[in-house]
Amino acid sequence: MGVRLLWKSPATAILADGFMQSGSSADGVYSRVRAWSGLEAGVDRKMRFAQRRHYRAVLLRDGMEVDWGRKTQAYVTPLAHDETCVVMISRDPFINFEEALGEFPRLSSSLRNGEFGSVRRGAMTATCRLERAYRGNVVLVGDASGSVDAITGEGLRLSFRQALALADALEAGELQEYQTAHNRLARRPRVMARLLLLLDHFAPLRKRVLHGLASDPDLFRRRLTAHLRETSRAFLADVTPRLGWRLIATKAP
Repeated sequence: MGVRLLWKSPATAILADGFMQSGSSADGVYSRVRAWSGLEAGVDRKMRFAQRRHYRAVLLRDGMEVDWGRKTQAYVTPLAHDETCVVMISRDPFINFEEALGEFPRLSSSLRNGEFGSVRRGAMTATCRLERAYRGNVVLVGDASGSVDAITGEGLRLSFRQALALADALEAGELQEYQTAHNRLARRPRVMARLLLLLDHFAPLRKRVLHGLASDPDLFRRRLTAHLRETSRAFLADVTPRLGWRLIATKAP
């Protein structure tokens, strides 16, 4: 797709007409450029902690799986070359991969004889909201401009849509148009992140919601559609009461 990865190429300074760098850089959720340009003020950040490993095993062929444990979530994603990526995410900064994997007996059993395809790596996933995405001639895109927790699956997709919005604003010569589009694009992923992390806090509510969605696949499909696509208020007005009724009518196992 014409993408080049340039490692160890950080921005080193910001100037009146741009910034200095060693190569091309993307400085992400802890953006230096954001701090240098004064856009860090008022940042609201909530962190979770992750560890991941690749296994030479095939657990899924299509889509991905998210499992909830007592203190951890497990993300299972198929990769190329018959490999699977397994990620453990928790609010605990001292998360231990093997201990967390023990919360998921079925997954742990599937990986018992699996050969490692990579070393274990750690990262942080952040819900980060900024007051503004640009100042003067400095414009932020992607995680540097604000991010949502990995549970939404929205990271790269949101960045690509922001890039298109920025291109439109540059063509119009009006960066405020980008700010308006940026706020609109981030609204739904942030709402979804808050809802899912609310379920992470309250296990009884989570069990009731998941059981209700499992008993009504069409409702689950429509909720997923509301997350992934721009939908009308009429669509949301139909889906939301339906989910509420499921919560009232369904008893968790």
